Amino acid sequence: MPVNILLIGGTGFVSGAVLREAAARGHAVTVVTRGVTPLPPGLAAGHVRCDRDTQDPAALIDAAPFDAVIDCICMNAHDAAQAVALAEGGKRLIMISTEYAYDPAHRKLFLKESEAVFSDRDDIGGHKARAEAVIRAAHGEGRVKATILRPPHIYGPGSNPGTIPKHGRSPTLLADMRAGRTLHLLQGGLGLIQPIHVADFARIVVAMLDQPGSVGEDYNCSGPQLMTQLDYYKTIAACLGVELSVTAYWPEGGTAPDVNHYVGGHRCYDMGKLNALLPDMRYVPFADGIADWVRHLG
Repeated sequence: MPVNILLIGGTGFVSGAVLREAAARGHAVTVVTRGVTPLPPGLAAGHVRCDRDTQDPAALIDAAPFDAVIDCICMNAHDAAQAVALAEGGKRLIMISTEYAYDPAHRKLFLKESEAVFSDRDDIGGHKARAEAVIRAAHGEGRVKATILRPPHIYGPGSNPGTIPKHGRSPTLLADMRAGRTLHLLQGGLGLIQPIHVADFARIVVAMLDQPGSVGEDYNCSGPQLMTQLDYYKTIAACLGVELSVTAYWPEGGTAPDVNHYVGGHRCYDMGKLNALLPDMRYVPFADGIADWVRHLG
């Protein structure tokens, strides 16, 4: 059933994909951005220009036209309070969080949402965890009908390839690989990951609007294929038709400026809860998604 959506973000890698998916499903969308980047062409969407760091979106938007808020760029408790204010009165509120919200010291293999221990660090993971807490509290008070989504590495056209550390989102990665340059992979790239294609994640985000059972819930949103970091780069190399050159490194003492707390170990999560909610969800096979990404980048 079509709904009126207020989309915070809409011109970025993930938010742009959510905008396109929502429009394709027939939803009416009003986008809130700073206006620095134009909206994707060919889409009929309203546009409110607002810098949420310095302006109050609620003061600029008439609350009547929309009944759902999707916040793609909620980075901290301040942003979360704004999103709650916009969805006040029991509207749907979907927040895109991150796997970094999980405390890395308590993140076991195939972590379930019910086993979560959240980060309290002064970094992106801690800020996202505190934003989630604001939204959960507002839901508990009946002010909004909230759903929280936690994706890991999102890949696909619209971003640069590469997982962190060393080569994350690198604009030169494909050129480096074509030139035969050696990649430096943490522990030889043996860390486990579950990348999700941006189009798949956008479908999950928008599908939540039609899932009353998702209200008050949080979900891991990983891709369906478990692989090592090394597998990730091998797949890119195969699409490029080049030999992959890799050297392993281990930061002395286990830490280094490019190895944050969240990427030093395995990053894999139990997907049973989301799969039960969306049993018919079909995902882009990783090899196909990478091939399309490489073609897009040229």
